[in-house]
Amino acid sequence: MRIKSVTATPVNVPVTRVGAFSRTKRTHVSRTIVEIETDGGLTGLGETRGEWSAAIISETFAARLFGLPALERHTARQACLPLRFDYGFPEQAGERNAFAAVELALWDIAGKAVGQPLFRLLGGPARARAPFVAYAYAVDPAEGHKEAEVPDIMAGIAERAVAATGAVMFEFKVGLHPVACEIETVGAARAALGPDVDLAVDANMGFSVEQARRFLAGVEKARLANFEEPVEGLAETARLSADTGVPVSTHCTDLDALRAHPAIEAVVSDLHLHGGIDGVIALMNGVTGLGKRFWLRSAWELGISWAAMCHLGMARPELDHPAQQLMDWVADDLVLGEPWLVREGGVCPPETPGLGVELDRDAMARYATGRGEGRQ
Repeated sequence: MRIKSVTATPVNVPVTRVGAFSRTKRTHVSRTIVEIETDGGLTGLGETRGEWSAAIISETFAARLFGLPALERHTARQACLPLRFDYGFPEQAGERNAFAAVELALWDIAGKAVGQPLFRLLGGPARARAPFVAYAYAVDPAEGHKEAEVPDIMAGIAERAVAATGAVMFEFKVGLHPVACEIETVGAARAALGPDVDLAVDANMGFSVEQARRFLAGVEKARLANFEEPVEGLAETARLSADTGVPVSTHCTDLDALRAHPAIEAVVSDLHLHGGIDGVIALMNGVTGLGKRFWLRSAWELGISWAAMCHLGMARPELDHPAQQLMDWVADDLVLGEPWLVREGGVCPPETPGLGVELDRDAMARYATGRGEGRQ
């Protein structure tokens, strides 16, 4: 069974709530959807970050993939990402991100070829469902709320999110509002959730070191379960954890750099940056080899990438920490049927072969911003 065609479609889907945080705000989700057809009649679906990924797939990868065995992911990776240059070639990161959509489509084909859901190809169920947090972005100042209203608004969001998802952890963005307001907001969220739900925050490096220290001193009684990327720099992030005892996590995936900072407890990354499932499993093995935890962050997935996250979380024993998720923040996941929303703290993928999702072509047509046809 060989690859017959590759089609990449860039899409731009609105969000249901503005994603405001310390660096910017998000009103739309920019993604690329991939379809790989085989001469055996099977089609695989893939997805990755950015509309720009479609051009890389259509103009560079499609010709290299044509005629390759559809069940040989390593062969496809070598064809699309053939060289390893030094650190001076940043375009390699973009190519790995684009290849992630190809790789997910090949996993989808592999599952369909043997009539098994992806989580069984990944080793079978390690738990009853893939665990996820209830997640929220900051209260957007543009909505016109007074600063004094922010803590109660977030407390309400936290209470409703945990009630809807059954999540054992609520995580939200900080660093957008003044430190005093953020302290009050954490306190209000803790009061609303009670003592039995873990509370975590993510600053996206939005605090200075001095601000982060003030914040951590002010929220000590809230017992934060994790503080993601509080400040710029691994050394300062590690020092904050060592000084306060609050666990910290980072998006840095350079194992050599991480080795020097044992106080950083965890690494958080996504499927796409590392070229798909095989790449993120290799990274996870490296991170756990350093004695650190690993979990998946959300990169504003639509339904195809979201399905892959759910299968991974179901199958991999290392992914016991709830992953981030924003499935209830996108206006349309571009797959048929009801979205796989988090319930009872997680998602249990269906026994449907492959990723278990089918493309909603009408929805994709509504949000498509262009189309890239692969060679046949």
